[in-house]
Amino acid sequence: MLQSYVTPLLFALVATVHIICAVIAVMLLLAPMPQFPGWQVVKPGRMHWVSFVGSWAFSALMTWIWLFVGSARYDAKSQMFYALLLIGAFGAGAAWSGFYIRHLRRTALRWLGTEIRWQKMGREISQEMEDFDACRRGLDGSLQMRFRDGTILKLDPQAQNTVNLVIEVFETACPADIATSDASC
Repeated sequence: MLQSYVTPLLFALVATVHIICAVIAVMLLLAPMPQFPGWQVVKPGRMHWVSFVGSWAFSALMTWIWLFVGSARYDAKSQMFYALLLIGAFGAGAAWSGFYIRHLRRTALRWLGTEIRWQKMGREISQEMEDFDACRRGLDGSLQMRFRDGTILKLDPQAQNTVNLVIEVFETACPADIATSDASC
């Protein structure tokens, strides 16, 4: 039995949150991961999937409580309002995580030997590891690698194989500096 505070508008908003998450899940499950035989590929990591599934699961749990359980406390109205906010916040977090997973897949970041390739805004970018110039941590937590021509590659440190790529770039571009204490790379 639905709780008395569940109005058609609120029900539609909650349903929309879960429909969006379901559509994203179907998109992720049906879209094949790009295959590049012989290349090392940077893929979404466990943290990305836990973020997507965990946020959606918590939103679903709060939805079930909001729809069917409710609260018998004196502040039930405010509790259910906060439950509604949690449904929206965690649903939005799940949707963002799903879109980010899709973004990581579409970037198709990969390397073979000393060549790095990735997609950015529909075009293929290729750089040589020897052309690596500098790196820094971005405000969003990403690792930003700059190449001599000014091209910037943003890496997610939580993505699978990112660490391997960074190690490979540093070993290729700065072999002498890594062995000394005054490493400038």
